[in-house]
Amino acid sequence: MDRFHITARKIFWSWIAFVATFTGALWVLPHAEVEPPVFTNIITQALLFLIALAIVRKESHSKNKFVFANFALLFSLSFAAAVGPFVGQNYVLFADYSFARHYFNTYVMFGAYGFLLALSIVFLTVDALFREFKTVQKYLIAFSVVGMFFGLYFHGFLLNPKYAYITQDVLDWKTMDNAAAAYSEKNGVYPNAEQLAASTKMYVWESGYAVATLHGEARDARVAELYPYLHGDNYKVLLSKPLMSYMISMSVIGIGFILLFFGYQYMKDPPQGAYIEKMMFLFLLFCSMEVLHGWSANKALEWQSFSEILGVGQYASVGVLLLIAVFFALRLRFIMSVKGEFYEQELEQSPTAVTRWRDALDTIVVESFFNRKVVHGRLFASSGRKPNDSHITR
Repeated sequence: MDRFHITARKIFWSWIAFVATFTGALWVLPHAEVEPPVFTNIITQALLFLIALAIVRKESHSKNKFVFANFALLFSLSFAAAVGPFVGQNYVLFADYSFARHYFNTYVMFGAYGFLLALSIVFLTVDALFREFKTVQKYLIAFSVVGMFFGLYFHGFLLNPKYAYITQDVLDWKTMDNAAAAYSEKNGVYPNAEQLAASTKMYVWESGYAVATLHGEARDARVAELYPYLHGDNYKVLLSKPLMSYMISMSVIGIGFILLFFGYQYMKDPPQGAYIEKMMFLFLLFCSMEVLHGWSANKALEWQSFSEILGVGQYASVGVLLLIAVFFALRLRFIMSVKGEFYEQELEQSPTAVTRWRDALDTIVVESFFNRKVVHGRLFASSGRKPNDSHITR
């Protein structure tokens, strides 16, 4: 049995141990409800963490160690996500703190996750654009870029852990909910949107304080806009909007830098580590779906619809994450092979003297859609071997 298969077995059994432990804890300990798509997402990202960690350990290319260390750090949050259901009142951890679960989700599952997702992508792009820079310099650039946007979009939660409760939407909802309760007590019937608007003062809020009053059509339109959220648990959509908007913004940053990465690849065509481009394309899909799901959820008028949209989105994201896991595994197998070690070492020492690695997927695309006699360049360089063989030339 070769080294890769031994490592793959260790990864598999470590992952099985994690899944068994997590499942067992859900059976025996009090916890918040964990929907099937959330459970699937957590265990998939745990698998990605284990593969990324193995890549870091086996990488001969020192620069790529940091690229995959960033991904390992990102996916390590799956272990925090596995702890999340046990945090909060009536559960195992921090049972005496009513806002413990809210804080955990805000700062770990949204704040840290969005930051690390953007950082992983930005650093990889910076690494491709500024290959000759030192690792410290690349991290300074990546942290500066991501930190700037993180501060811009997450600063409300950095200044106030309960920021979600003092947004314009939530404060307007509270005003309307109190007015609706007063109207119901006085008239014995729940008001419609027109009646509520006529009996409610609406304000413009800043940092939790009313700074102006809405009148006329502006007030009526605002009441009509928020009226659906007065029913049942629909107000939770409003509480979730700031965090969903933050994730949308950080995903857009990831998309922007992935497009920059591919633009640079198209213009300069530098040799790149095996499977890196495929991974970046999959992260483009992943970030795009994060934007789509977040935007769709923010448009929901009912909490049930909001939850269903996120559930479907989780399954779609898991599909992409599984594809990423496949290419992570292919990367691990490649760097543990003799030809892979040689290629990566040559790529680090003299990248301009090495042709691009062409894997089986590249070969399929070339053979299916391009004419070798017409298209030339490093991407399509032929090794003279069978179509399914990858190659290295100097």
